[in-house]
Amino acid sequence: MIVRGVALTFLFTATALAAEPVKISKTWTGHMPVVVPPLLESSVASRAQWSNVWATCQMKGAAPAVDFDKYLVLVAVRNSTSVRFADAKLDHGNLTTRVVATPDASPRRTCAFAQVPRAGVQRVNGAPPGK
Repeated sequence: MIVRGVALTFLFTATALAAEPVKISKTWTGHMPVVVPPLLESSVASRAQWSNVWATCQMKGAAPAVDFDKYLVLVAVRNSTSVRFADAKLDHGNLTTRVVATPDASPRRTCAFAQVPRAGVQRVNGAPPGK
């Protein structure tokens, strides 16, 4: 029984150590009315998709330039007054994110975007980049 507990502790520690923190280099936030269908993407992998997501969240002006050969943009939309990415970690090619939102029922949706390096990312929260 002790051996099994030690083995499980080692497995958990090895798994936790395998995830590498990923630096968020830029962030943006915006708002959209709740009558607009929410965005389904968890990440953006192309300029065309980025322009569409930017417009859907009713951001002002044109979408900022992003080099999608080097970066991905993470997307989180919640029915909350404040949304942000707490962190991102790369674990064996899967980029996992943790999103923080205020626990309120806002009359609008808040969009949060975060630019991260694309290197080594094969999936974002289990889905292919751009999905």
